[in-house]
Amino acid sequence: MKNIADHLFDILENSVKAKATEIKILIKFKQGKFHCRITDNGTGIKIVDKEVEATDPFVTSRKERRVGLGLPLLKSSAESTKGFFKIYNLKKGGCYLEFTIDLLHIDAKPFGDLAQAILDALVCWPEIDLSLWIEKSNQQKEEIFNSKKLKKVLEIEDLKEKKIRDFLYQLFWENFNQIGINKQFGYFQKI
Repeated sequence: MKNIADHLFDILENSVKAKATEIKILIKFKQGKFHCRITDNGTGIKIVDKEVEATDPFVTSRKERRVGLGLPLLKSSAESTKGFFKIYNLKKGGCYLEFTIDLLHIDAKPFGDLAQAILDALVCWPEIDLSLWIEKSNQQKEEIFNSKKLKKVLEIEDLKEKKIRDFLYQLFWENFNQIGINKQFGYFQKI
């Protein structure tokens, strides 16, 4: 995984494979630290020894190969920057994943194109209800996108139309820029 956007897409793919129908993403960026929390209503993760099982690359539910590197690589990326990684099952069902990456650390990966990663997920899995939230500097959380609501308002089944995708891409980046995230340089600070 070359950047944070790659990790994000991988996590969303894991949720879909776990039969999630609803995914909620919360993103915040403060003092050089990128924080992401993802929850879903899928089947959860197989846990034998807490998170050790989920982050062991040789334990996977895949049938096509016996190695799963997505979560172990994300955990390594977070912890190598003195950030953290948590994953566990929710009592009501589904999975909770949270990580922080310190982008001021020399080992930090760049953001990549977060907006495109989210759009790709929306196009690949139109049946998923995805909501995107950002946390602003005043710790106020704001829902900037909800696919279920948008599809209902527009009376459409998916978001594949180019005009809609272009609009959403712009919407995502405008909101990411508001909290200090910039794809080209990794991050920038407001003056």
